[in-house]
Amino acid sequence: MPRSGQTTPVPSSRLPRLPPGHIPRPGLVERLAAQDAQLRLLSAPAGFGKSVLLNEFLRTHGGNGRVIWLNLAGQALSPGQLIAHLASELDRDLPALPAPQALQQLLAQRDAPLWLVLDDYPGQPPAELDDCIDQLLARALPELRLLVSTRQRPDWNLPRLLLAGELLELDARQLAFDREHYERLVDRLAPQTAAAARDELWRATEGWCAGVRLQLTGGSPSGAQGNHCWLKEYLDHELLNRLSEDEAQCLFALAHLPKVSATLCQQLWEDCDGTALFERLLARQAFCMPLDEHGSWYRVLPVVARVLRHRLSEAAATRLHLAACRVFIAAGQVEDAIEQALCAGQPEAAANYLERLGQEWLTGEQHLARLLAWRSRLPGTLLESTPRLLTLNAWGLLVSWRLDEADACIAKLGHFLPQPSARRNRKLLANWQALRGVLIALRSQSATHAVRHCREALAELPEHDWMAILFCHSTLARIALAEGAQDEVQTRLHQALEIARRHGSLLFEVLINLDCIRLLLLRGEHGRAQALLDQSFVLIGQRKQVDSLLLGRLHLIQAELHLIADRLDDAERALHTGLREARACADPFALAGFLGLAELHARRGHFDQAFQELREAERHMHCHQVWRYAYSGLLNLQRMRVLARQGRWERIGPVALRIRRYFVGERPWMPQLDYPTLPLRNQLLLARSRLETGHAEEAEALLLPLLDRCKVLQFIPLVCEVQLALAAAWHALGRDEAQGLQRQALEQAERLGLACLLRDQPDAGQAAGSGGQASLLSQRERAVLQLLAEGFSNQEIGGTLFISVNTVKTHTKKINSKLGVKRRTQAVMRAKALGLLV
Repeated sequence: MPRSGQTTPVPSSRLPRLPPGHIPRPGLVERLAAQDAQLRLLSAPAGFGKSVLLNEFLRTHGGNGRVIWLNLAGQALSPGQLIAHLASELDRDLPALPAPQALQQLLAQRDAPLWLVLDDYPGQPPAELDDCIDQLLARALPELRLLVSTRQRPDWNLPRLLLAGELLELDARQLAFDREHYERLVDRLAPQTAAAARDELWRATEGWCAGVRLQLTGGSPSGAQGNHCWLKEYLDHELLNRLSEDEAQCLFALAHLPKVSATLCQQLWEDCDGTALFERLLARQAFCMPLDEHGSWYRVLPVVARVLRHRLSEAAATRLHLAACRVFIAAGQVEDAIEQALCAGQPEAAANYLERLGQEWLTGEQHLARLLAWRSRLPGTLLESTPRLLTLNAWGLLVSWRLDEADACIAKLGHFLPQPSARRNRKLLANWQALRGVLIALRSQSATHAVRHCREALAELPEHDWMAILFCHSTLARIALAEGAQDEVQTRLHQALEIARRHGSLLFEVLINLDCIRLLLLRGEHGRAQALLDQSFVLIGQRKQVDSLLLGRLHLIQAELHLIADRLDDAERALHTGLREARACADPFALAGFLGLAELHARRGHFDQAFQELREAERHMHCHQVWRYAYSGLLNLQRMRVLARQGRWERIGPVALRIRRYFVGERPWMPQLDYPTLPLRNQLLLARSRLETGHAEEAEALLLPLLDRCKVLQFIPLVCEVQLALAAAWHALGRDEAQGLQRQALEQAERLGLACLLRDQPDAGQAAGSGGQASLLSQRERAVLQLLAEGFSNQEIGGTLFISVNTVKTHTKKINSKLGVKRRTQAVMRAKALGLLV
């Protein structure tokens, strides 16, 4: 058979035309070409691009053989009808033989390859047709390759073909668009679609191509009724017309449930064998998508479920939700039981189930978003009906930075005092103090009060309230970090990690690791930070669930490391991934994603985009009811950083002074728990604005105490930045120490790998001297760089140094990374500035 790379394209006239706005799938095409299997089988529901993929494959890998494309349109046909179609296509007489032998005679003894496409093979074919094709596959005709698209896996001897290496099969999971292809499709069909609408449509369609196209028809991806009409008609024709009445009614019911299984269906439809009914829906490819690798749980594709739900009457839907609620709670599926109780109009039952959730539940998957959604659907009287419910809600509100609501929630715990026993009284008071201490710290009100509450809570909290204990240790560690109490930081974080591990909580171990990584970043220990970050990704990967809250934060920290090293493309990918995860679970750390994107755009000189990210960040915080002062200072700080890159220093001073007033005076605020450098960086920007507007003495007066403070706190990267600013101020004042301080700061920045800082120092090479830069590149890298500067090509460099072209490319990438640039011309200019080249 012809192989990829040795074939000529099949003339497009032999194949159906590709659809308008076609998005090529080269990865899947190459996957089909990678194995010269006798049967290539594509089995998936309607609209997953099966026919289009076969078409695309044959256009590039069909060779010079003959293509016969039979569109069976899902209609059951007899073997005789199939053979008649083939004889007509081949311009041959019908053999006077039984069907299996006739089919083999038509397709055998060919002197050229034959690609036979059975497009939309019927889901319920006559047994004779299946037997006929099964016998054909058993013969393994040497020049025949069969390509089949179907919505129901055919009843052929597929295991035998698989063992013989003659089967290549793709299902809906492989055929669905990945995020990259999805974005390209949206860009082609509706490029004006906003990011939030894109995310919503992605979650609803999960890469189902037809669903994306139909939802975007008319230019609105939001699921407006006009677009639903198109999707409804599509499902009527392509799905419902192929189902029996009882199968359709079962599907309408399943569209109301968050997940389904054969066991659940059996319990819901005992009278009509629910298991068999569900298995028939799976066989019909009725958009029941697997949720696990074992095929135990499924879910109707969200966009399909949304269209089908109205087909079930309200009374029937209520009965279904009540029955499902009982089944879920009996199986220990508490979250699903809560959702079904709410859908059935039983908030009391939902509140009762809510109390059963475990301690680490809040930080897993997308549970924070679920809790906040349930709060909006449950009456306040129920949410406040027990101390456990109040405590769970208070922690959720604290984690989501909705601090005014958290304050009110915590205050209501006092209504349950005194408790019936002294032990329960101490337990409730300790939980109140833990919540109160974390609240005060998040509000940056008083470090003294926050520390007192957390320490007193730790003295009384029982061991089984370990979530509150962990949050207290984490809060105390972050307060100590902002105060320079390094021993206290290490002790608290170590204790918290030990508790998390003793309780087997990977989620809380990763949560505490995030605190440790933050500490390492502030100290400039980037290698250790990356190692711990990698370890945390491995830990969270051990869980089968997708823990959006922690994954989002890990990706955002990874983006920060990329930004420090000035790897902007890597940072952009990590920022988008982290932001997507954070938004999915209503994590306020989405703010870090917006801030990172604003910084990235500013470094590229795209200032309008940078300010747009900051506006979107503010809007996001408003929509999620985040406490204003948890984000306003950070937004203003990043705005000033963008303005600084624009050189608009006159606009920075007033903003920096407003922020500074919160951190000086008789009642200064403590630094924010998650951003302890905010007051320090604000003072640095204020000093730089004074310097740039001609007030070098004022800049010096601000920078000297700032430098001392950063040294005490051991925030080494920030020390480098302050030293560079101070050196610039001394230079403006004519001080002899300026050059020495600048050289010291730049050498330190190079040791720490602060490419982001070095890129903004145009005279870094002259200040630091060539001797201080010698260790930046290896001897071989300097040799490659010298030849690049002389205009040698990769091939010429390889020949000169006796290394391969791939090795040259590897050295070039390392050089670009170390110098904080993207192109070789930039690398040469940067190296000259650093004194690495003459």
